[in-house]
Amino acid sequence: MTRQAFRKTLSANDTGQTKSHQAGMLIPKGDQEFRDFLGTLDPGIKNPRRTILCLDESDEKLELQYIYYNNRLHDERGTRNEYRLTCLTGYLRQNGARAGDEIEISKDDEEPLFRIAFVPQAHALPAKIILRGWRRVH
Repeated sequence: MTRQAFRKTLSANDTGQTKSHQAGMLIPKGDQEFRDFLGTLDPGIKNPRRTILCLDESDEKLELQYIYYNNRLHDERGTRNEYRLTCLTGYLRQNGARAGDEIEISKDDEEPLFRIAFVPQAHALPAKIILRGWRRVH
């Protein structure tokens, strides 16, 4: 059985601390390994998405949305051309997530569901986050 796992250090924007309105966590277009891990999205379809079924640390089921917002490719005045992972707000709030904390998404080849885990960090001072996107956990 092969397990793959990816982690992301959360920014203040990811956790809602900035009070901004955004549609989920950005997945860099260049992060092909993580995008392949989540599954294929057809760019020929406007705003394709797939549901990512996860179990959290308490075996509660979460339904995340992996979306390619691509109206730039389909609408004359479209502006978006980005990948996002959405429907995480409730999970992050439930865990008291703050900038500097991490989330990990993993999957075993033989399991039908992904796993999601909240990884809190010590917060003595406000975290300075270097935006790097998702990274593979080895």
